Amino acid sequence: MNGDRSDFIFTGGVVHTVDPDNNIAQAVAVADGKIIAVGSNATVKATAGPGTHHVELNGRSLTPGFIDAHQHFTGVGDMFYSIDCKSAGMDSISAIVDQVRVYAETQPAGTWIRGRGYDHSKLVENRHPNRHDLDAVSPDHPVLLTRTCGHIVAFNTKAAELAGLSLQTDDPNGGRFDRDPDGKVSGVAYERATGFFRDASAPDREEIRKYLTAANQAVLASGITSVHDAGGLLGPPIDIATDLLNEGAIQVRLYAFATVSSFDHPLVKLLDGTGLRTGFGNDRLRIGAFKVMTDGSSSGPTASTRAPYHVDPDDSGILYWEQDELDELLGRAHRAGWQCTVHALGDRAIEQTLNAMERAQIEDTREGLRHRIDHCGIAPPDLQQRVLEQRIVPVMQPAFFWEFGDGYINNYGRDRADVMFPVKSIIDGGGIVAGSSDSPVTDYRPLFGVEQALTRATMGGNVCGPDECVDLNTAIRMHTINGAYAEFADDRKGSIEVGKYADLTVLSEDIRTVEITELRELPIDMVVVEGDVVFE
Repeated sequence: MNGDRSDFIFTGGVVHTVDPDNNIAQAVAVADGKIIAVGSNATVKATAGPGTHHVELNGRSLTPGFIDAHQHFTGVGDMFYSIDCKSAGMDSISAIVDQVRVYAETQPAGTWIRGRGYDHSKLVENRHPNRHDLDAVSPDHPVLLTRTCGHIVAFNTKAAELAGLSLQTDDPNGGRFDRDPDGKVSGVAYERATGFFRDASAPDREEIRKYLTAANQAVLASGITSVHDAGGLLGPPIDIATDLLNEGAIQVRLYAFATVSSFDHPLVKLLDGTGLRTGFGNDRLRIGAFKVMTDGSSSGPTASTRAPYHVDPDDSGILYWEQDELDELLGRAHRAGWQCTVHALGDRAIEQTLNAMERAQIEDTREGLRHRIDHCGIAPPDLQQRVLEQRIVPVMQPAFFWEFGDGYINNYGRDRADVMFPVKSIIDGGGIVAGSSDSPVTDYRPLFGVEQALTRATMGGNVCGPDECVDLNTAIRMHTINGAYAEFADDRKGSIEVGKYADLTVLSEDIRTVEITELRELPIDMVVVEGDVVFE
């Protein structure tokens, strides 16, 4: 840049600044990767010099780069190399098994066949695939099919052998197996029981490189410039991600969690005097929160609830910890200087989490913690009030309602479905709620999340909690500045203000004029990260 001359100017648009007043501007100027002017066309054009690149928006919307505050980045890439159990025609176990057969016929014996995205409640057979289904077509290849929620897997006998899993294995605490009439494991694992496959089925370095590169390309094309990786990246993939960043093969910013589900998880060792904690790294790749899994999935359903499920009076989900165990683990992370977050979907799990965080904050008082609850699913008014009082940042997924909302009503009952992901109540109470996809659980496109925050509509035509719908400005804030706040970066990104990074997304139209139900399909025309065009 020469003096106050800009490298880029965007003019003639609808610039959603997402500043404290949600001001709309016409134009933006960028230099050296930062925003140097926001305002009228004339103001911004005055910064232009002979070398300035001029983008005429012609009435299109320009937003801050979207931030997905809870995504599984490696898993998003994995989707493109696995059997897509959500694709057209995959509405039965027989269709899934046919795809496994195709893979088994083309892959060397012994290599893993992975699939993702089936929903047993939507299959013709109305059950999970199991080892008997899979053994018939793949006796020599280990097969692992992950349910759409990520908390339940179907596997074959070869996979069990490679994982060191005996068919007589007892259920672990916080998990269970489906069983045949003779008591043997039948090939479906829930929650902590899925951990048997964590190491055995782990992708190799070359596969991880492919996954991370594919995820980067996919999320950038959807308008995302920052991802909070909620599990998987902080571990063996972290050095591969670092290499790819240095090579320029990853442009999206990453905030990587340390995610654990038991005391013996390897990442628990990070709390033992290593000095490593939230914030290490830079604004391209930083260590994020210490995340603890406490219960199951909203759609499994395996979320831990205070009252039994509406659909099954003998089931209240799966809870991973006793209260004193969670108190101990979160207390250690809190004292070690980590931002803490907890996967908590059911109201029982949320209550347990709030108890543990309250105890940690009382024993070691610090300001500016920004502890989170990722999901914060079934949250009736008493829990909403505690979230506000304890200044917790909920990271929610209104995008779930489309795919899973009808199941919520069926499994939990209308009263609980209506208080799931209560965005508006928390925000009206003065809280900050970040939006996210939890992809590959559901669609990673942020505009899909924006749409669902506006409608909370299900595939079946229901609406879960119509009073919790928000307006467009709030939905955009959830997926931009609120996500930045949830990672302590709202002073540097998440809004279009002078001095912040030029992380920008150009939509193909003025978002205010698009039919709500068409938002998910609104094309992205350009994405900029720190002043560089990374998608066009």
